[in-house]
Amino acid sequence: MASVQGDDDLVFHKICSLFEPLNQKGVRLTRETDFIADLEVDSVSVLDVVMDIEDNYDISIPVNTISEIRTIGDLVDAIHSIKKRQA
Repeated sequence: MASVQGDDDLVFHKICSLFEPLNQKGVRLTRETDFIADLEVDSVSVLDVVMDIEDNYDISIPVNTISEIRTIGDLVDAIHSIKKRQA
């Protein structure tokens, strides 16, 4: 179980590092941080980050999944789910 938590932390920190340049308001990034409501990031910027994540983790996040992702935690969970299905 510890390795899952460690992997979760690594994915979370990677996502935070990708969103940090877009964090103009200096919001503390948590799993509950909402891309649009908290960070005021537009959908194009979110898609750019998602494409970076897809390249980084060698995965493809389905469009219907992307449309359901609202928070950093949602994105972390989606990455883990996709990676688990690929394994």
